[in-house]
Amino acid sequence: MSRLLSADEHDVVVELMNIGIGRAASALSQMVQDEVLLSVPELQFLLPEDASDRFCSFMPGVLAGVMQDFNGFMAGRAALLFPEDRSLELVRAILGEDMSAEEISELEQETLAELGNILLNNCLATLANLLNQQIHTELPQVFNVDTPHLLSRLIPADEADNTSFIMLVQIEFSLRERDLQGYLAFLIDVQSAGVFVKAIQNYLAECA
Repeated sequence: MSRLLSADEHDVVVELMNIGIGRAASALSQMVQDEVLLSVPELQFLLPEDASDRFCSFMPGVLAGVMQDFNGFMAGRAALLFPEDRSLELVRAILGEDMSAEEISELEQETLAELGNILLNNCLATLANLLNQQIHTELPQVFNVDTPHLLSRLIPADEADNTSFIMLVQIEFSLRERDLQGYLAFLIDVQSAGVFVKAIQNYLAECA
C-alpha cells in the first residue's frame, strides 16, 4: 500500500482514526454506563487480493460483524468485526447483567446493529469532519461468517473489481472486567481512492 500513501500520509490517517476511535469509545461508554477504552494498536492498508490471507493469519475462525455502506466524498463499506464466541458477552455488557440468556439472545442482532452503527458512524463522521468533507451512511447489517469467507462477505464477487483498498484497524475493547478484541475494516472503492488520498494531502498541507 506504500504505492498509495506516503509515510506522512499514513501517519495522518492513523492520527485521524485515533481521534475517531476515541469518540467512538465515548459513545460506547454511554451505552455500557462505564469507562471504555478502545486502543488502536495497528492500522494496515491491504489490497483486496491480499486481504483474505491476511485476515486468516490473525483473526479468529468465526466472526460476528456489522457492516454499513457509506458515500459522500468517498464511497465504500465499513465493518465492525469481533470473535463470534464473544458477541453475546459484548451484548450482555451493553444490555446489563440482569437479563436472561434467552433475552440476551433475542436482542443480540438489534443490539449489535446499534453498536456497529454508533462506532462506525463516529469513525466515519470524525474522519470526514477533520478533512472538511461530508459522508453519509446506510442502515447497518449484522452478519456471522467464517473468516476464510470474510472478504467475499464484505465484497460480493460482482463488486470485487470496484474496491481499491481495505483500511483495517485492529482495536481492543476494555469493558470493566472484559477484554474484547475487535477490528474495523473500511473498504474504499476505486473511484474514491484518489479523492481520499487528495483529502489527506490537503489536510497534511494545512497542518504544515
